Amino acid sequence: MRRMILTMAAFAVVGCVRTHANEATGAVDVDIESPTKQGEDWSGSLSARGGSGITGSFKALVVDGKTNISVNLANAMAGQQLPWHVHEGTCDSDMGIVGDASAYPLITVANDGTASANAMLGVSLDEAKDYFVNVHASPTNLQTIVACGDLDD
Repeated sequence: MRRMILTMAAFAVVGCVRTHANEATGAVDVDIESPTKQGEDWSGSLSARGGSGITGSFKALVVDGKTNISVNLANAMAGQQLPWHVHEGTCDSDMGIVGDASAYPLITVANDGTASANAMLGVSLDEAKDYFVNVHASPTNLQTIVACGDLDD
Protein backbone atom coordinates (compact mmCIF):
# COMPACT_ATOMS: atom_id res chain seq x y z
CA MET A 1 0.00 0.00 0.00
CA ARG A 2 2.79 2.41 0.95
CA ARG A 3 4.58 1.69 -2.34
CA MET A 4 1.39 2.46 -4.30
CA ILE A 5 0.93 5.79 -2.48
CA LEU A 6 4.56 6.78 -3.08
CA THR A 7 4.28 5.83 -6.76
CA MET A 8 1.11 7.90 -7.18
CA ALA A 9 2.76 10.86 -5.44
CA ALA A 10 5.74 10.60 -7.79
CA PHE A 11 3.44 10.60 -10.84
CA ALA A 12 1.64 13.66 -9.46
CA VAL A 13 4.92 15.56 -9.10
CA VAL A 14 6.19 14.46 -12.51
CA GLY A 15 2.87 15.48 -14.06
CA CYS A 16 3.46 19.06 -12.89
CA VAL A 17 6.97 19.33 -14.37
CA ARG A 18 7.74 20.23 -17.98
CA THR A 19 11.15 20.05 -19.61
CA HIS A 20 12.29 21.87 -22.71
CA ALA A 21 15.51 21.11 -24.59
CA ASN A 22 17.28 23.93 -26.39
CA GLU A 23 18.57 22.29 -29.56
CA ALA A 24 21.27 24.91 -30.17
CA THR A 25 22.90 24.71 -26.74
CA GLY A 26 21.69 21.33 -25.48
CA ALA A 27 20.54 22.98 -22.25
CA VAL A 28 17.40 21.64 -20.58
CA ASP A 29 14.96 24.03 -18.90
CA VAL A 30 12.60 22.70 -16.24
CA ASP A 31 9.30 24.45 -15.54
CA ILE A 32 7.17 23.50 -12.56
CA GLU A 33 3.51 24.28 -13.11
CA SER A 34 1.80 26.54 -10.61
CA PRO A 35 -0.93 24.94 -8.52
CA THR A 36 -3.16 27.94 -9.27
CA LYS A 37 -6.28 27.06 -11.21
CA GLN A 38 -6.48 29.26 -14.28
CA GLY A 39 -9.78 29.73 -16.09
CA GLU A 40 -11.60 27.22 -13.90
CA ASP A 41 -14.52 27.76 -11.57
CA TRP A 42 -14.54 27.29 -7.84
CA SER A 43 -17.95 27.15 -6.22
CA GLY A 44 -19.77 26.43 -3.02
CA SER A 45 -22.90 26.81 -0.96
CA LEU A 46 -23.45 29.08 2.01
CA SER A 47 -25.11 27.62 5.10
CA ALA A 48 -26.82 29.65 7.78
CA ARG A 49 -24.90 30.25 11.00
CA GLY A 50 -26.22 31.28 14.39
CA GLY A 51 -29.87 30.82 13.43
CA SER A 52 -29.76 33.55 10.78
CA GLY A 53 -31.54 31.50 8.10
CA ILE A 54 -29.33 33.12 5.44
CA THR A 55 -28.22 30.72 2.72
CA GLY A 56 -26.70 31.15 -0.69
CA SER A 57 -24.06 30.21 -3.21
CA PHE A 58 -20.87 31.59 -4.68
CA LYS A 59 -18.58 31.11 -7.65
CA ALA A 60 -15.00 32.18 -8.23
CA LEU A 61 -13.00 32.28 -11.44
CA VAL A 62 -9.21 32.77 -11.55
CA VAL A 63 -7.89 34.48 -14.68
CA ASP A 64 -4.54 36.20 -15.24
CA GLY A 65 -3.55 36.25 -11.59
CA LYS A 66 -6.85 37.70 -10.36
CA THR A 67 -9.94 36.12 -8.83
CA ASN A 68 -13.46 37.23 -9.72
CA ILE A 69 -15.95 36.05 -7.11
CA SER A 70 -19.72 36.44 -6.98
CA VAL A 71 -22.03 35.73 -4.05
CA ASN A 72 -25.80 35.20 -4.07
CA LEU A 73 -27.83 35.21 -0.85
CA ALA A 74 -31.38 34.18 0.06
CA ASN A 75 -33.54 34.40 3.20
CA ALA A 76 -31.95 37.59 4.49
CA MET A 77 -33.79 40.57 6.00
CA ALA A 78 -34.72 43.30 3.52
CA GLY A 79 -32.41 46.30 3.76
CA GLN A 80 -29.61 44.50 5.60
CA GLN A 81 -26.06 45.45 4.65
CA LEU A 82 -23.79 42.46 5.00
CA PRO A 83 -19.99 42.43 4.72
CA TRP A 84 -18.46 39.30 3.19
CA HIS A 85 -15.00 37.96 2.39
CA VAL A 86 -13.07 35.01 1.01
CA HIS A 87 -10.78 33.57 3.67
CA GLU A 88 -8.02 31.02 3.57
CA GLY A 89 -8.85 27.89 5.54
CA THR A 90 -12.28 26.42 6.22
CA CYS A 91 -15.40 27.68 7.97
CA ASP A 92 -14.09 26.00 11.11
CA SER A 93 -10.46 27.12 10.72
CA ASP A 94 -10.05 30.76 9.66
CA MET A 95 -6.58 31.75 8.41
CA GLY A 96 -7.38 35.31 7.31
CA ILE A 97 -8.96 37.31 4.49
CA VAL A 98 -7.76 36.74 0.93
CA GLY A 99 -6.80 39.95 -0.86
CA ASP A 100 -7.64 43.49 0.19
CA ALA A 101 -10.68 43.69 2.50
CA SER A 102 -11.76 46.89 0.72
CA ALA A 103 -12.22 44.93 -2.54
CA TYR A 104 -15.38 43.34 -1.14
CA PRO A 105 -18.46 45.57 -1.55
CA LEU A 106 -21.24 45.40 1.04
CA ILE A 107 -24.12 43.13 0.11
CA THR A 108 -27.40 45.06 0.28
CA VAL A 109 -30.47 42.84 0.64
CA ALA A 110 -33.49 43.50 -1.60
CA ASN A 111 -37.13 43.52 -0.43
CA ASP A 112 -37.52 39.84 -1.36
CA GLY A 113 -34.66 38.79 0.95
CA THR A 114 -32.18 38.10 -1.87
CA ALA A 115 -28.92 39.81 -2.61
CA SER A 116 -25.79 39.47 -4.70
CA ALA A 117 -22.36 41.02 -4.90
CA ASN A 118 -19.22 40.65 -6.97
CA ALA A 119 -15.57 41.32 -6.12
CA MET A 120 -12.38 41.31 -8.17
CA LEU A 121 -9.43 40.27 -6.03
CA GLY A 122 -5.91 41.10 -7.11
CA VAL A 123 -4.72 37.61 -6.13
CA SER A 124 -5.12 34.07 -7.44
CA LEU A 125 -6.60 31.23 -5.44
CA ASP A 126 -4.19 28.33 -5.08
CA GLU A 127 -5.73 24.87 -5.50
CA ALA A 128 -3.23 23.52 -2.96
CA LYS A 129 -5.00 25.58 -0.25
CA ASP A 130 -8.49 25.62 1.25
CA TYR A 131 -10.76 28.66 1.05
CA PHE A 132 -14.18 29.67 2.31
CA VAL A 133 -16.64 32.55 2.06
CA ASN A 134 -18.22 34.06 5.13
CA VAL A 135 -20.93 36.67 5.54
CA HIS A 136 -20.89 38.93 8.60
CA ALA A 137 -23.91 40.25 10.54
CA SER A 138 -23.17 43.94 9.82
CA PRO A 139 -20.33 46.40 9.24
CA THR A 140 -20.25 47.05 12.99
CA ASN A 141 -20.58 43.38 13.96
CA LEU A 142 -17.91 41.53 11.99
CA GLN A 143 -17.45 39.00 14.79
CA THR A 144 -20.86 37.41 14.11
CA ILE A 145 -20.93 35.13 11.05
CA VAL A 146 -24.44 34.69 9.59
CA ALA A 147 -23.49 32.38 6.69
CA CYS A 148 -20.43 30.39 5.68
CA GLY A 149 -19.36 27.92 3.01
CA ASP A 150 -16.19 26.19 1.85
CA LEU A 151 -15.03 26.62 -1.76
CA ASP A 152 -14.91 23.45 -3.81
CA ASP A 153 -12.42 23.31 -6.65
